[in-house]
Amino acid sequence: MNFPFFIAKRYLFSSKTKTAVNIISFVSMMGVIIGTAALVLLLSVFNGFEDLLLSMYNSFDPHLKITSNEGKTFNGESIISDLENNEDILYFTDVLEEKVLMKNGEHEFIASIKAVGEDFSKMTNLDSIIVDGENFGSYKNSSVAIIGQGVAYHLSMGVGNIFNRLKIFVPNRESKTLLNPSSAFASTSVLPIGIFSLGAEYDNKYIITPIAFLQDLLQKKEVSAIEVQLKEESKMLEVQKYLQSTLGKNYMVSNRLQQHAVLHKILNSEKLGVFLILTFMLIIATFNIIGSLSMLMIEKKNDIKTFWNLGASQKSIQKIFFTEGMLTVIIGSFLGILLGLLLATLQMKYGIIGMGEGNFIIHSYPVVIHYLDLLWVEITVIVIGLFASWYPAKVLTNRLLKT
Repeated sequence: MNFPFFIAKRYLFSSKTKTAVNIISFVSMMGVIIGTAALVLLLSVFNGFEDLLLSMYNSFDPHLKITSNEGKTFNGESIISDLENNEDILYFTDVLEEKVLMKNGEHEFIASIKAVGEDFSKMTNLDSIIVDGENFGSYKNSSVAIIGQGVAYHLSMGVGNIFNRLKIFVPNRESKTLLNPSSAFASTSVLPIGIFSLGAEYDNKYIITPIAFLQDLLQKKEVSAIEVQLKEESKMLEVQKYLQSTLGKNYMVSNRLQQHAVLHKILNSEKLGVFLILTFMLIIATFNIIGSLSMLMIEKKNDIKTFWNLGASQKSIQKIFFTEGMLTVIIGSFLGILLGLLLATLQMKYGIIGMGEGNFIIHSYPVVIHYLDLLWVEITVIVIGLFASWYPAKVLTNRLLKT
């Protein structure tokens, strides 16, 4: 057996004669365990929130979105053949968006109409986000709307009353007398048949209607985007690259990550910030290793001189205490990862820690374990432990051998 490892193992697992050394060694081990477990648990919670948010948005957003680089709207029929002939595409639908003023009695609110084609419900599983009322069903070309929960709140509007129609006003671009309200706006009304809830970003912004309704109101057959659902999400980047090269520079093909680039940056920045803060706390906790290792070396001063007199080199003596410190870090990080995984698993299965009182879409903190995070946590703890073990082993060995 390797001499430094054998002695380091004996020092680690044998009882210490001094109470202070024993307590500090235990505290240093617990510091590594708790710090590692905290890193694993909090990163898993951030993963849970990230997956929750993205799953919510992905239920509404397509795999790919085609827009025009030359204007707000374009003729969708010009590229339909390219989409129909692509075997990787499952569904695609025309989308037309427009800012509108909505009025219900004395209540007014500005929002966006997202007018969609027939396949939109299949692409987004619209039924899963409707909290009241119904889907379009047989209303495909009718003057009906599914309203965001936030929009419905601002307008004090419910569903199911055929006499309670929502008035919609859009700018009349053909009008030459913009100062005359009667001709400056085109107006119509829709019947709210459902209310959806997806998240504040969507609930406070959108109402959804059949595309034929908005095209008739705007008197245009163009679309603002074509949304594409793929048969296999894993081919998203490949199909995006193909469509972009096929359609040319006049169009922009965006994947899901690009449609929410800001959200991804925010989530990654917050996760990195928490990781760095906890790493700093772990660095502070590892100062206990420096203290316990220093006290152990002082306690074993006579052993160090005995090893020296028996022919052990200074480097070998340094390796003994460096190895002892690294064993503390490795065992502590291993137990910490196990503890973090145990707590994360219990939270996933039983939802022990709840979100508290309030109108939350989930009842407990979401947790998702990414095993790459475990690797980064282990590497981080080992790097910190390398310095915490090397410094006292290097400095104190030199001093104790000179005295």
